[in-house]
Amino acid sequence: MVGSDSTDRLSSPTSGYVDMAQPWQDLELSLVKANGQANGHSPHWQRNGDSGCSSSNSVTRPLVEPEVEEEVVDLSHTCYNLIFVSGRASVLAPMLAVAAGQFGMLWIVGWTSPEYFFESGQWIVPISDYWSVNAMKCLSMLLTLFRVSGEFKDAAKLYRVLTHRPAVHMTLQQRILGFGAFLLQYLVAVVVLLMAIQLILASTTPIATIGKLWVVFATLDFDNYLCNFILFIFDCEHAFDWGVSLSRRSVRRLGGPPCRTWLLIYWAPVGVALLCVCLSVYFNICPLTAVHYGPVENLEPVLMLTSAMGLPQSCCAPQVHIPPADVDHGVQVSVPCVTTSEASSQNAAPEVYYVVVPDGRPSPSSLQVMDGRGGDGNRGLRYGQVTARPLQMRWWLTSHGFEPTVYDVMRKSGTGGLGLYQSNFPNLAEWKIQDFPWGARARIFVTAVNPSTGALSPLPVQSAVIMRKVCSSHCLRCDSEGACLECDAGFVLQEAASTVSLGTRLFKICAPCGLGCAKCNAAGAGHCDAGGCLPGHGLADKVCLPCAGTPCLSCDQAGAGMAPLVLSDAEESKQQEKDGLTPSAAVRATELPCRSCPATFGLGENGRCQPCQVQGCRNCPELGMCQACKEGATLRISPGNGSFLQECLLCAEHCARCELLGEGRCDPEQCHPGFSLTPTGVCAPCSMHCSNCTKAGPGHCDLGSCRPGYGLQGAAGCSKCQVEGCDVCDSYGCDVCREGFGLTPDRSCEACATACKRCTGAGGGGCAECVPGFGLEAGHCSACADQCEHCEEMGPGQCDVGACASGWLAANVSGAMICVRDRRPRDWPM
Repeated sequence: MVGSDSTDRLSSPTSGYVDMAQPWQDLELSLVKANGQANGHSPHWQRNGDSGCSSSNSVTRPLVEPEVEEEVVDLSHTCYNLIFVSGRASVLAPMLAVAAGQFGMLWIVGWTSPEYFFESGQWIVPISDYWSVNAMKCLSMLLTLFRVSGEFKDAAKLYRVLTHRPAVHMTLQQRILGFGAFLLQYLVAVVVLLMAIQLILASTTPIATIGKLWVVFATLDFDNYLCNFILFIFDCEHAFDWGVSLSRRSVRRLGGPPCRTWLLIYWAPVGVALLCVCLSVYFNICPLTAVHYGPVENLEPVLMLTSAMGLPQSCCAPQVHIPPADVDHGVQVSVPCVTTSEASSQNAAPEVYYVVVPDGRPSPSSLQVMDGRGGDGNRGLRYGQVTARPLQMRWWLTSHGFEPTVYDVMRKSGTGGLGLYQSNFPNLAEWKIQDFPWGARARIFVTAVNPSTGALSPLPVQSAVIMRKVCSSHCLRCDSEGACLECDAGFVLQEAASTVSLGTRLFKICAPCGLGCAKCNAAGAGHCDAGGCLPGHGLADKVCLPCAGTPCLSCDQAGAGMAPLVLSDAEESKQQEKDGLTPSAAVRATELPCRSCPATFGLGENGRCQPCQVQGCRNCPELGMCQACKEGATLRISPGNGSFLQECLLCAEHCARCELLGEGRCDPEQCHPGFSLTPTGVCAPCSMHCSNCTKAGPGHCDLGSCRPGYGLQGAAGCSKCQVEGCDVCDSYGCDVCREGFGLTPDRSCEACATACKRCTGAGGGGCAECVPGFGLEAGHCSACADQCEHCEEMGPGQCDVGACASGWLAANVSGAMICVRDRRPRDWPM
């Protein structure tokens, strides 16, 4: 009975008290002594020879077994017992909240925290490589069992009161609340015990083990904190009777809790926990890792080719193909990886996982990528899984713009190489993300898992920031709002209005120029600027019309402002008669007459370009009149019957012009390179390896005209220089050394110092010009700043203004002019 009657019995000197915090044997002795003295006699004791849960050498029962009228069980001051002794359902509400908090904390820490499953690029395993960590795990496991046993003990007290026979007098509501409190307390204790095993086994350092142990103890004591808070705030610690009287039980039966109760409440969950620990250690896998991800190991992980591997050109980030802004297609992704075994029927291909994460959020680990989450634990914008396939690595590298040297480095073994096709084998994963989130700047993170062992890639690989601005059609560049900044050829920027949530916004789009126009910045959309028409078109009143016939260089209308008239058939016939043109020769009203023809063509009466009538003619403004012949021919004009006869006559072979000497001959100094004029007026070849013999004559060579590496060495013709590294030589030695060599006093050539292009003397200290990327200082060549092409003005270690590589900008940093990343907008004025 719980209430005021129990309080009276507590104050009675004949009542026996039971302190549940005492051992069961001491508890029995105190009860027997108290009741024996109350009945006016002293009990007699003997050794217990009966079987039971207590030791055979302990004193467990007296010779005389007097009946005990009542027994009082003191319940601990916990929220679970408070629910029972108060008998009020209102006390259950905060306890459910606390229990939800306990379960939530354990779920967040033990289930959703990737650092307790995967760390430093591999799965966390129970057996550490350090004995200190293993020793701390064993100690923490014992402390956890000791601490949780107290929780099981409190639950056993409440269970004993609720299941006592004869039943303790209480209301139905109080009994229901009591069983609910017992189940809740027991469930929390079991979950805490099992979760503590996962946290302790997943520790990687001694201090981390202690920290996780504190988390377990703090979580287990949440209900005690709440109970003390309620009792203090409402000052109700003495308002309830925490002692429960158990009546009509013999002293013999008070020897301890029934074995089955103790087995159910304590040894069952502890046994399961110990079995879980043994299985985890045996298979070397943490319990929740096995439940969450199945049997996994750290054997033969798949390698993603991250920049940390040191491959040339930072190979190999995911290659992302972004479609044009006006094409509604998904993003195509291609990424390679390597495995230690070649794909076959026995070796399954790697499984590749990806996640799209907004730029700026923490980078995820390989496990988070597999779970489709970012580094902050939130779900990615898009995520999925594909199966890789074998890859021809050289083809993939060249098709994605990597240098051939990248493949050569991959083939190497040892430091910096992959041992490709020796110890590692390439695979490729390709997929399309159909509904890519274009509204956010995002990156794609990719990792892979070996399906045979479950081993994850140590590090995921990430793409560059993916951002496709929603530009209008034919727009080359636009801002993040879609306003165009630069248009394709044949289009011009034009203002347009767009309705947004805050009203109407004006921005620029690309509008087409007129037909046949490539530039209309001044004239505007639908028109064309002067000189902006495409080949084969001419400008007339700011529009481009086709030229009459082909080929035609220009047919722009003479004078500005008058476009060709579009006439009816009758009007066109009258106009033809007025102009004296036949219908076949008239220019169509939708075409412009040609005004300039290309070489070998002349302008006909119909306004079209036709081949020159004089064979071999290069320039004939009128079809029958030639002004200049093609190269290698001369124009001869002779009188005819009332007119002049024009014809182009061939010069001598290897001759460019013969206007002075006429047909079959060649004018002075007009022979082709390598030939010279003979006394008979024809071109004859120079000596071999000679480019000019105008002065020396055929079969000889002018001084300094021999091909590089050859010279006039006492002979009329060119012969190979006897001096190594010489470009120009004579019979006495070298005059000019080739690039990278310097001329010595004895007219020989010796190699210049490293990075020296031209030097006045061999070796160091005499350099006159350096190779690109190096600067000259006191006759020596030293490197310019990184990403710099030349530094003649600023000197070594710096860079000249405008000499930085593409994407870099010369800037003064700490007094030195070096190249920094150019982060200016593309439309920044230069």
